[in-house]
Amino acid sequence: MRKILFVLLIVIAVVVAGAAVFVALRQNLTFDPPYPDVTASSDSSVVARGRYIVRDVAPCAACHGDPAQRAAFNEGADVPLSGGYAFVIPPGTFYTRNLTSDGETGMGSVSDGAIARALRYGVGYDGRALLPFMEMQGLSDEDLRAVVSYLRTQPPVRNPVPAHRFTLIGRVVKATALANPVGPAEPLSDRSPRGASVENGRYLAESVALCWACHTQRNQMTGALVGPRNGGATGFLEPDDPGHSWSPPNITSDPETGRLGRMSEDAFVARFRAGRLIPGSPMPWQAFARMTEEDLRAIYRYLMTVPPAKNDVGPPVVNLEQS
Repeated sequence: MRKILFVLLIVIAVVVAGAAVFVALRQNLTFDPPYPDVTASSDSSVVARGRYIVRDVAPCAACHGDPAQRAAFNEGADVPLSGGYAFVIPPGTFYTRNLTSDGETGMGSVSDGAIARALRYGVGYDGRALLPFMEMQGLSDEDLRAVVSYLRTQPPVRNPVPAHRFTLIGRVVKATALANPVGPAEPLSDRSPRGASVENGRYLAESVALCWACHTQRNQMTGALVGPRNGGATGFLEPDDPGHSWSPPNITSDPETGRLGRMSEDAFVARFRAGRLIPGSPMPWQAFARMTEEDLRAIYRYLMTVPPAKNDVGPPVVNLEQS
């Protein structure tokens, strides 16, 4: 029995040591996907399209905006995209990058192609995989160029952002589930769709506004989608408001549990125009309220084609201090 226990301990030690080496060796993997053929433009219409995407449809400042100016952002101001916002989640503490043109702490010294590659293939300028928090791989070539063009107009803001801090479990996740960058899931278009069409709604909801990213239940460790797409989620903790837990609603057309099952197209547009109605809501209503009517109608029409999901996520907000 002693010999069996000894051998078992040796086997366990070897497995643990092997796993530790495996995880350590996969912390800084590098990749070399192609650089998109994108060059920033100074054309006012291109820059305007980029601003619309970055500020109103995406909107990037929700994560990359100056954390000290969150109140101004929530009121609709175009705050500097200087980064530094911290996400404290089970895999670690992660800080958003500085997207301004500062040459030392921002993207002033990063090429247009490298910025475009980061958005499309999830690979940073140093070749390492980016965390899959910015899932805009489906941007058309036209909009990718517009976004890069607008970012190039941002005044430099010196803001050294700390490096990500992975927990032990986070390092394991980084070496396994998050080891490889995520690229486009399907062939991309050169041009972006327009108008109040289902095609445009699909493009905006899936690749720009990313409705599903918050309105679908995720695994809190890996970020993988584990619930019905657009069927709502629970346990959304906002760093700005740790006393409350938010539940992004089911936005499918299910008549009993889906918001769109009980909402007309005109009511959908009116709801977005009304802005934030629940104080503290993490939904960037102030940005989405500025979207064009055609784009809002397009998103509604697309979401009505998504398979309905019967999934009741409960009230939109729960006061954790009273529960």
